Amino acid sequence: MRIFNKAPRRMRNLARLAGIATILASLGLANAAQAHSDKQFSGPGAMSASANGQALWQFPDKRALNPAIFGTPAAPLNVDLLPLSMRDTNANGTAYTTIKSPAAFSNNIKMITGEFALEVKDVTAKDSPNSADKVALDASFVGPNGKTYRVVMNKVIPVGPEHPFYGGVGTDILMHGATGIGTPLVAQEFSYITVWGLGDLYIDGKLADTMRIIHVMVSERTRNANFKIGFGVAEPDKLEIHLMLPPQKGAMTGPVDSPVPTGLMLPNGKEQPFIHVNFYGNAKLEGDRFYDGK
Repeated sequence: MRIFNKAPRRMRNLARLAGIATILASLGLANAAQAHSDKQFSGPGAMSASANGQALWQFPDKRALNPAIFGTPAAPLNVDLLPLSMRDTNANGTAYTTIKSPAAFSNNIKMITGEFALEVKDVTAKDSPNSADKVALDASFVGPNGKTYRVVMNKVIPVGPEHPFYGGVGTDILMHGATGIGTPLVAQEFSYITVWGLGDLYIDGKLADTMRIIHVMVSERTRNANFKIGFGVAEPDKLEIHLMLPPQKGAMTGPVDSPVPTGLMLPNGKEQPFIHVNFYGNAKLEGDRFYDGK
């Protein structure tokens, strides 16, 4: 996933979407209200997740680097996931400290409120342009600037560029850390539902952009009781829902760099180019055999 122009190849995995042109022609986003209606999917592979209430907005910031994942300057690890040129070190050069440029995974947060409704049907296990995986997402939240945001998605991206997308919907998989699936800046975690897709963004009730690249995860909780992230999973028996819109979108020629038009101005006078929101309030997951609902 690329957050700024100098991001490494691995961090661009949400943007380099092999075969995207083959699915864009058939993109037909459902009415936003559909995700709040009765269940759309049933049978084997059908799962759903929801949340209502407490959520958080992530601002760009420099993420601390886990020595277990990235090693030390004397013995670096996972250079293919995060190049040495993107790592800051301490004064005497004996340890890595943070990434050099701000990213979308940080402890610079603002508590907000929101609603989240997701349905998936995981039918196809491996990447294929003919994937039968399905998704219906409707998420809304009030940003730190008071604007109301809404994200609607009903089309998966069936083929991943540098790691599997599992046909667009992956269920019960390990993500992040040193897995090579997703950014290494997030701790390795078990994800009950993982989706990569395309959808629309609404701001204050108006369509702000279309064909946004969207990544969703329903996973173990990585943030602690104070909503801070460290280097591991804080509460494995609790849910954490991630909604990510990186600064790229789909086009007939393939993915293109396109900052998300968030309308949220940062202290440096620039507009925040991505959306990364976590949902916690009344988080629920249905249909997963590994989740006991505690």
